[in-house]
Amino acid sequence: MTCSSEITIGGYELDVWRRSYTLWERFEKRDRIIRSRKGFLSNGEERIVVDFVYSITAEVLRKRLGRAGFSWKTLEQEFLTFYQATCQKGGTLFFNPYPDAEKAQARAEAFRAATLDDWLEALAKAVKGNVTRVRRNAGEVFHPTNILVDIITGSDRPDERELMTEHCLLGFPCRSIDNMATALLEVLPGDAFCEQEVTMFVEHQGDITFDDMRVRTPKLIVTQDVSYDDI
Repeated sequence: MTCSSEITIGGYELDVWRRSYTLWERFEKRDRIIRSRKGFLSNGEERIVVDFVYSITAEVLRKRLGRAGFSWKTLEQEFLTFYQATCQKGGTLFFNPYPDAEKAQARAEAFRAATLDDWLEALAKAVKGNVTRVRRNAGEVFHPTNILVDIITGSDRPDERELMTEHCLLGFPCRSIDNMATALLEVLPGDAFCEQEVTMFVEHQGDITFDDMRVRTPKLIVTQDVSYDDI
């Protein structure tokens, strides 16, 4: 079994750690929750599933990103830097011309023509339809007809180290996970949940970061009553 830790914003995948994980620095110890939900075994028998999660709202994440220096302005700056560096490549940019050179050229032309607002509009469509690279590869969603959604959720990405993304949306024109999170916050409501789940590591790899909560919470359901007004 390969353990993984997924970071999501509004339920949409931002990043995934596999085999080991690092807690995203925008989460804190006080964000931990243990929650239970109904699940089913392969034989149909009902069971209780316990999740170990760091969870905050989009509004709290926005404040923390702002304190760390990330905002619409930094997203715009990183977009322009990424865009200019990518467009210097010429040809089909970072889009693989094999086996369909015409399609790669169309993607490159769309990339060159799109503004940041265009990318955010496409991102909103991807989020609304829960279209991700993983779900596309698994055949769980149809191939996007919108070319920018196709790029955002596709597998093509720049090879240059300085342009390689820190997040799962390989085609979105920004590199850092913090600015990608900022972009997602632009298309999601303030009460959306932002979470990093570490359940597999707690259950299968001896992660002890929730042990103090498990000891004092025999019912395995923990909620927080924390005011984030000053966070």
